[in-house]
Amino acid sequence: MLRYFVKIFSVTLAAFCISVPDLPADEPTANGLDSATQIQTLVQQAQVKDLDDLDSLVTKLAGMPYQPLPPLPESLAQLTYEDYLKISYRHPKATWWGGETPFWIETFHRGFVQRDRVELFALEDNVNRWIPFSANDFEYDLPGIDPTFAADAGHAGIKIAARFPEGEAQEVLTFLGSSYFRARSQFAVYGTSARGLAVDIALNRDEEFPQFRSFWVVKPKAKDKSLTIFALLDSPSVAGAYEFTVEPGAAATDMSVKARLHFRKSVEKLGLAPLTSMWMWGDGLEGPPKDLRPSVHDSDGLLIDSEDQGWVWRPFARQPYPSVSQMNFGKINGFGVMQRNTAFFHFDDHNAQYHRRPSVFVRPKVGWEQGTIELLELPGAHEGIDNIGAYWIPSQLPKAGDRLDLEYELSFFGGSHPDETEVGQATAFTLERGKDGIEMEIRFHGGPLTDIDPDDDIEFEIRTIRGEVDKPSITKTETGDWLVGVKLKPSEQAPMELRLGITHLGERVTESFVYLCPHEEPTFVYPAVYTRQSE
Repeated sequence: MLRYFVKIFSVTLAAFCISVPDLPADEPTANGLDSATQIQTLVQQAQVKDLDDLDSLVTKLAGMPYQPLPPLPESLAQLTYEDYLKISYRHPKATWWGGETPFWIETFHRGFVQRDRVELFALEDNVNRWIPFSANDFEYDLPGIDPTFAADAGHAGIKIAARFPEGEAQEVLTFLGSSYFRARSQFAVYGTSARGLAVDIALNRDEEFPQFRSFWVVKPKAKDKSLTIFALLDSPSVAGAYEFTVEPGAAATDMSVKARLHFRKSVEKLGLAPLTSMWMWGDGLEGPPKDLRPSVHDSDGLLIDSEDQGWVWRPFARQPYPSVSQMNFGKINGFGVMQRNTAFFHFDDHNAQYHRRPSVFVRPKVGWEQGTIELLELPGAHEGIDNIGAYWIPSQLPKAGDRLDLEYELSFFGGSHPDETEVGQATAFTLERGKDGIEMEIRFHGGPLTDIDPDDDIEFEIRTIRGEVDKPSITKTETGDWLVGVKLKPSEQAPMELRLGITHLGERVTESFVYLCPHEEPTFVYPAVYTRQSE
């Protein structure tokens, strides 16, 4: 039996509050075909056997004017969330189902907020086989609706199911909406999403959302442990060729990503390896009074592994307005959006299973020079919409006609990063606001802390923005944890930023804890599902 963990969400539109312009009609060309049809024909006739073949196709497309995808038919756009959930894929219809291959392909149906239409091909023995949409692949539990409404609905995205090293087969990877994709390890559920690219994100205007428009999935051999997927990305500013290789695992599912990007025009901001997640409340912010869950989030913070500053931990915060934080590094070894707290009672939610949401970490390989990590924190309406974004912005932005080659690795796993063992981690913190400032207590755990006396040559690395901090105090617990107490004195109305790390004999013994702390606790208007009150 297959177990599926699917979350339907509208992050591609609602989370970033963008407006969607009307799409222009395609103009007929000299040969009688509109430009969109020409592009579709070009894609279907291409023989993509490797990344070089796809890059040749993308180079041609980048030299052509961008053509938006056709709008979603009204019959599909009118589907409600509940209607959409009643459309389910028939598992035996999956590509390669029932054979010896350890992976097979299912698809998502278009409708509701899933507007994009994608082309799908299976690469079998170096031959591209087009996989057309068929309504017969789906069950429609929609009484009173004409079943012909979906005759040519089209694929909205793809799902990859696989056999983990142990246990039954499960869904391990999805591509759905713009350039979003998610993966999971064997004992996790879906949470944080990755994206192929972010263009002009977190600016005072609409963001541009590149889309994966076509996929070529390489048929694996019977004993293969990994699967390769090629994807064509397109947008008004950039066209790209992507190669994803995914290896599912019990503890971690790992992906390698290669991309070749061709820019039709210059961009104002480029986010590489973007990650998106959700944080509503938890450490530092209480939830609504009638919702008794102590924490609600897919991830609890941003972790950075840098050459010049060591490990940096930035717990997420939430302001009543969009907040953008930038952190400059000479060179990074990686960054990730983490769900480090995996204790059930930290969330106390049997349905959402937040304690099983994955941490997602990026390891750069090729094409990463100096740049900035940017963290976007939006107010968020409710936990069904992502409100966190993290990505790398290169110092040198590409111009029209430029090509950018990238390689990086992605890992989806549970809890803390397995490589962060040589320093203590900030595992929890509390805040107490008063007239004279903010008292904060940070708990550090692990690394060398158990074997060090806090009174022995300890030094604090402290930096503040928009405020001051008194000298910290340290208490060592019976379990070897360190409780560091500080009193913050904000100097402005804007939130104060604290950065705190500990060294011993000149060596870092903790990660750097960075937090954006407002003088007053933010207030939010929650929907009725949280307040238990009618609107």
